Amino acid sequence: MSSVSQLQQYTRNLKVAVVHDWVFVRRGGERVLEQILNLFPNADLYCLFGNPESILKTQNKHKVTTSFLNQLPRVEKYYKMLLPYFPVAVESFNLTEYDLIVSSSSCAAKGVIPPPKAKHVCYIHSPMRYAWDQEHNYFTHPISLFSPKELIRRRLLSKLRVWDVASSARTDLLVANSHFVARRCELYYRRTAQVVHPSVELERFLSLPEQPRENRVLLFGAWVPYKKMYEAVETCTQLGIAVTAAGQGSELDKVAQNFSKSSLVRIEKNPTDQQVALFYKTHKVLLFPALEDFGIVPLEAMASGCWVVAPQQGGTGETVINGKTGSLFELGDASSLESALRKALERDVDAEQLKMHAQSYSHEHFAEDFADRILTLLEKG
Repeated sequence: MSSVSQLQQYTRNLKVAVVHDWVFVRRGGERVLEQILNLFPNADLYCLFGNPESILKTQNKHKVTTSFLNQLPRVEKYYKMLLPYFPVAVESFNLTEYDLIVSSSSCAAKGVIPPPKAKHVCYIHSPMRYAWDQEHNYFTHPISLFSPKELIRRRLLSKLRVWDVASSARTDLLVANSHFVARRCELYYRRTAQVVHPSVELERFLSLPEQPRENRVLLFGAWVPYKKMYEAVETCTQLGIAVTAAGQGSELDKVAQNFSKSSLVRIEKNPTDQQVALFYKTHKVLLFPALEDFGIVPLEAMASGCWVVAPQQGGTGETVINGKTGSLFELGDASSLESALRKALERDVDAEQLKMHAQSYSHEHFAEDFADRILTLLEKG
């Protein structure tokens, strides 16, 4: 019997809650959440904000509870400004009736208060980014005695770090999405995290026939400052490399404003899943410039037979096999990036080799691995 079947049989008579931070769009974290919910057909879903019923694609319908903060009008426009209230909101969930709690956390979800009888498993996408190593990327203004607003912000972040460490003790098992994240759990929480890599919707890509590939670079994802996508467009155009900028976000708006007349830059805003799959199939190289906790986009590209250029640091250093499925460069080293890009565009790519590597990140592999970790915890009693 598979681990998934054993887990579902074991938890058939248990009351299970799945807790997530927020659901406004369907990106990597939300796709992992779907896989977790599919492990527990009768689980209830709790999240701070959002409308999971209309966004998530799960095998079963789940009862959804959102926090009191979700009552605010148009909260999706400014929810990050409510960061100091996240601990209060997530602790307000009444989970006293549950036997098993599974949190899917990149911010505050792991901070729920479980009842003494329950086991709490946290699948951690990242320690709270805003408060730890990404603080200076999100809050760029230097701290100053003459900037009261910034002083207050930094003081609040300091308090959030204390809460984040304290709340990590409420988990019986930490499962990180990469060794990179597991190291940060050890550093910030002094907790050892097991590692289960997320999965990729392989069927979306493996089923598509091969297409003629343009000798150009694809940049796809959420265009936010820390991902360095805008700088990547600048680098490509300076090198005379054709690039497609696809996705959504403020940095893509800057690209549209500053590169709309460039013959090298093609802009594709808000592409559908079908369009994204076609981008992977018709581009020779995906450039993934960011230091990421894991990075599902590179694996989607590999599943489509698209060569990946990515940093050797972070999650991509674990999923991209240098010289076989992609080219790794030294983060922050412009010459290393340039060399990796030029070599990638010149090489002949074995698409089948890339696809075979990506298949080890299937939904089935994730489900079996994660279910096995949870079962082991539950059977300990």
